[in-house]
Amino acid sequence: MIYIQLLESMALIALAAYIYNQSHVLKNLIKDELKLIDKIALIAFFSLLGIIGNYTGVNVEPYAISNIKPIGSMQAGYIGLHDAIANTRPIAAIVSGYIGGPVFGVIVGMIAGTHRYFLGGFTALSCGIATVVEGLVGGFIRKYSKDAGLNLKQAFIGAATAEFCQMIIILMISRPFSAALKLVEIIALPMILINSLGTVIFINIIKSAKEEYNRIGAIEAQRALNIAKRTVNYMRKGLDEGTAKNVSEIIYEMTNVEGIVIGDKNGFLAYSGININEDKLKRKIEDYSRDPDYRTIELIDETNSIFFVCTPFKVPNSNFEGVLGLGVKSPKNIDPYFVQFGKELSELLSNQIELYKLDKLAKEASTAEFRALRAQIEPHFLFNALNTIASFCRTNPLKARELIIDLSNYFRQTLKRQEDFVYLKDEVEFIQSYISIEKARFGNRLNLIIDIPDEMMDRKVPVFVLQPIIENAIKHGILPKAEGGKVYLKAYFQNDQIRFSIVDTGVGMNEEKLNEVLTEWPGIGLKNVNERLKLLYGEDHGLDIKTSVNNGTKVSFLISMREVSSING
Repeated sequence: MIYIQLLESMALIALAAYIYNQSHVLKNLIKDELKLIDKIALIAFFSLLGIIGNYTGVNVEPYAISNIKPIGSMQAGYIGLHDAIANTRPIAAIVSGYIGGPVFGVIVGMIAGTHRYFLGGFTALSCGIATVVEGLVGGFIRKYSKDAGLNLKQAFIGAATAEFCQMIIILMISRPFSAALKLVEIIALPMILINSLGTVIFINIIKSAKEEYNRIGAIEAQRALNIAKRTVNYMRKGLDEGTAKNVSEIIYEMTNVEGIVIGDKNGFLAYSGININEDKLKRKIEDYSRDPDYRTIELIDETNSIFFVCTPFKVPNSNFEGVLGLGVKSPKNIDPYFVQFGKELSELLSNQIELYKLDKLAKEASTAEFRALRAQIEPHFLFNALNTIASFCRTNPLKARELIIDLSNYFRQTLKRQEDFVYLKDEVEFIQSYISIEKARFGNRLNLIIDIPDEMMDRKVPVFVLQPIIENAIKHGILPKAEGGKVYLKAYFQNDQIRFSIVDTGVGMNEEKLNEVLTEWPGIGLKNVNERLKLLYGEDHGLDIKTSVNNGTKVSFLISMREVSSING
């Protein structure tokens, strides 16, 4: 029976999916972001799978002969089905399109379809074209899906749709039509069902692998976070021998590695771990410091051999600040999860180094008060974010992993901002990173709605004027309200100026409290923003605050485009 033979061919798909996930070369393909080499490997892998599917197909002729009556010329037409093949080739095109997108699906479809064409038969051209269409359909199903993940129901529908398209193409192109019609009667239902099922099996295996990758990644991220929480008090003092020694001991205690080495831009600082020749290690780290990168350092001596996976501490402006090396006994212990753990831990420690440097600069800067604002906001926000991520590590480790990445991106954006003016689109992205972490803390109690015209995004605004106001609205307006609320960020052109307004639906203030804010400006946030706006644009460009009890608060201000142009010109 054709169903049984197609199912036997489909066993190849399950084997291919296993190889896909287990192969060292193809393991990166379960990630969402593919490098060029990954894309080439993906195309080669699925093209080969499609070609193999052509060779493992089922000859349709016996099924046609067994179901016809000897009526002369019609029988001869059906016997012409000896060149027709029912196979699992479409699965390769559909899955590649679903995973990599329409372009990948088309390329794989063209390669596998061309091979099918040269195999010959009266359906050669139609099957070749259909394979390209199937890859395209698989890609579009994923591209226009509302579900960002791998959805098995959508994969089944997409595969069934693609196979239905193949049947239509066979009827439209293949001749004689009587043979094409008989072929479709025989293969339509089994190929639609079996190949759709095969697609789902393949996608499900990949989905399981992705979930396993994320689960292990979340465990490693949680470990990196716990280490960062314990080291933060040391790293706030700067990276020196004493700090490095304490931090290396903490990391060695909290991991199962053989040794930890930490260096700065000048070379070796500290080592904790099994007994090794530290003089050799110092020379290795000094050589590394002259050409820092993500790589493995091999240390072999008379007592022990150890391989250090080295990740640099990178800080904006100064770039390379030091190195973290995680030691293992054998290269076999260095898998993608271990490397990712090293990178995440290095990023968190790099952020702590930058906080120290920024705090030091802020204390030394007598003319840049807003740097003090940065120094105040970042540690405060860091500790809150770390506590939030720590709670998610227990309840939702995958979410914790996402938040660690968000936190790293937030600080990377913050710490590279040394200019006084930035593009509004960058300021909005910065605020969105901030809100994503705050929303993780407060859930549905907090929502931000942004209403800014696209043509305004390329205008420049003073750095750090919007975030402190939004943070103030959340802290003093939304959070004291049991049910939470919303913050609206709106901007529009007003003659040659831009009017910004930040409106919250929070608890508001009475007149006495408002007068206190307007006269004393408690806290450095709003005071700093108000004074900088007046300094840049004049006394009439300070913050305008309107509020009433239980009706929220509106903070608005004007930025002159003419003044910005002259300042930046």
